[in-house]
Amino acid sequence: MTNVLAHYRVAGFRELAGLLPERIGFFVLARDMGHRRYVLAPEEASLPLTYLEGWRWRRRVADDLHWNRLGPVLRGGHDVVILGGWAEPTYLLLWLRCLAGRRKVLFWVESTAHEAGRTAAREAVKRLLLRHAAGCIVPGRRAREYCASLGMDRERIFEAPNAVDRAFFRERAEKLRPRREELRRELDLSRPTVLFAGRLVERYKGLTTLIDAVAGLEAKGAGVSVLLAGDGPDRERYRERAARLGCRDVRFLGVQDHQALTRLYAAADLLVLPSRSETWGFVLNEGMEFGLPVVVSEAVGAGPDLVRHGENGLIVPVADAAALEDALRTLVLDPAARASMGAASRRIIERFSPRTWAEGVARAVEAVAAVPRAGR
Repeated sequence: MTNVLAHYRVAGFRELAGLLPERIGFFVLARDMGHRRYVLAPEEASLPLTYLEGWRWRRRVADDLHWNRLGPVLRGGHDVVILGGWAEPTYLLLWLRCLAGRRKVLFWVESTAHEAGRTAAREAVKRLLLRHAAGCIVPGRRAREYCASLGMDRERIFEAPNAVDRAFFRERAEKLRPRREELRRELDLSRPTVLFAGRLVERYKGLTTLIDAVAGLEAKGAGVSVLLAGDGPDRERYRERAARLGCRDVRFLGVQDHQALTRLYAAADLLVLPSRSETWGFVLNEGMEFGLPVVVSEAVGAGPDLVRHGENGLIVPVADAAALEDALRTLVLDPAARASMGAASRRIIERFSPRTWAEGVARAVEAVAAVPRAGR
């Protein structure tokens, strides 16, 4: 069960449906969500998918909350229910129904210790949920350590590394990377180019740190072009800050579809994610397919798994503009380092495939329910 059908999940879901044919159903809480319209999958082909009816509460900055009818799930006779987190009322209601009906629950957890909004009360609720769960499915090391800190037995924490549709992004990379200079001319890019892709929400993405770092570079004569792909409530705040600090070339591009975003990946020199709170960071998976070096904050959940400091990118403290400025300067002034780190990004991302993710989830299901995979 997941909140919305995101485009970066579809390839993995299809692989999982192939590993557990006619034994799995996918349940979705909503067809769209105000803050996540940009991630919605354009189609639903080849998935045993059910959208649940129900109600929603819209929230200005945070994701919507949902309360859904559970009949289609409960009538399915499932042995294991995988809940896509603990932030939705529907998830909590289904957890209770599974507990009463002696069905096993796996929590699919991407949260980390760096996540925003953690309180003692919320952590106590999470401990209670995990105490009565069969296990956790996590994308990487940060989420694994977080689940262990909440009391989950490490032997019941199963890893399914997050992945995007590698076939699509690798194909686009092969087509667009040879056209890099042409794309840069079309975009009027002559300086080293920094790309950010995501929501323009300070609470989560921390773009003031990036703008301050870029202003520092400008003041020291190491100017860059900054492409901001995305939108959000803090857009004008960022625009005003960039102008006030004298940033010469910060471009607010708005939400980009897949085709447009891949052109930006091909034209950019490095990808930056300066987040204050980031459970994973799927744009890293995408950008690394294009051979981009990456600079991330310590709050980015994918950091320990995708970013090898000094090999394919750099990791900096959260909200530390001076450290981010130093990291950017290192890469802006050294094309050879960018090329070496970019090549390392393509090597590292090889194992983060939809198939690998699906196999991790299938192993978790088999471990808690002894449900054999097809062909066994």
